Amino acid sequence: MGPTGAGKSSFVANATNSGDEGVGHGLFSHTSEIKATRCTIGGSNVVLVDTPGSDATEKPDLQILESISDWLNKSYEKGTLLSGILYFHRISDNRMAGTPLKNLRVFQKLCGKKAMSQVILVTTMWDEVEESVGNERLEELVGNYWKVMIAQGSTTYRYGNTPESSRQLLSQLVKRKRCEVRLQKQMADKTMELRETDAGRELSSPLDQIAEKRAEITARRHQAGEQAAADNLGKQYSAPKAKLDEALPQVQAPKSTSVKRAAPFIRKAFR
Repeated sequence: MGPTGAGKSSFVANATNSGDEGVGHGLFSHTSEIKATRCTIGGSNVVLVDTPGSDATEKPDLQILESISDWLNKSYEKGTLLSGILYFHRISDNRMAGTPLKNLRVFQKLCGKKAMSQVILVTTMWDEVEESVGNERLEELVGNYWKVMIAQGSTTYRYGNTPESSRQLLSQLVKRKRCEVRLQKQMADKTMELRETDAGRELSSPLDQIAEKRAEITARRHQAGEQAAADNLGKQYSAPKAKLDEALPQVQAPKSTSVKRAAPFIRKAFR
């Protein structure tokens, strides 16, 4: 898992010696659906599951999370557990804020504390930065953004973008005990809808914040006695309105019934 362009499909191609046919080289996410690929590592049969980028431009985040949860739940129902979860991060990125930070929080909620020891934080694109710059960024990631995950058992891996580097990492995973992630437990065992899970709530919370802000401004506009005050509130109103118009398709896109039920209420709050 990880953002678009972080090297997930390239890793799979290197591990399976399948070339770069399925590797994206542009701004758009090449992987639009869940894709499972089989290979053999040290005599063990391994299934690599490539997921769409968490910031894919052609699909809303909630829709991507739903496709991932569907695959996880179907495999869980069959008794298939995970040996490891690889989260890819470009060391060439010079900042960690906004969307990347949000997606990391969603990933943490999806895995849960119990599965955190199965997580390997894979840094890529080392050939695009100076060694000293890359080491400095890695130190910041480990000591800040990944600190909690590492404290809970996650490890890091410097990926060299070669078949040898891919297979060396996978050889560590085949020896591990398999386990489920929190999202599987919540949806399969506790029969939660996706939006009710920790990962779903983390992804949906910005929408809730937009709804609350816009409802508040709407109420104040109705109460404003002077035209100047009303005009000023109208300007404040336009920002959350634009965010809502952009975000609502993400709420309506998934099949989850709870998400569909929520959309009309959010829309009503913004009228």
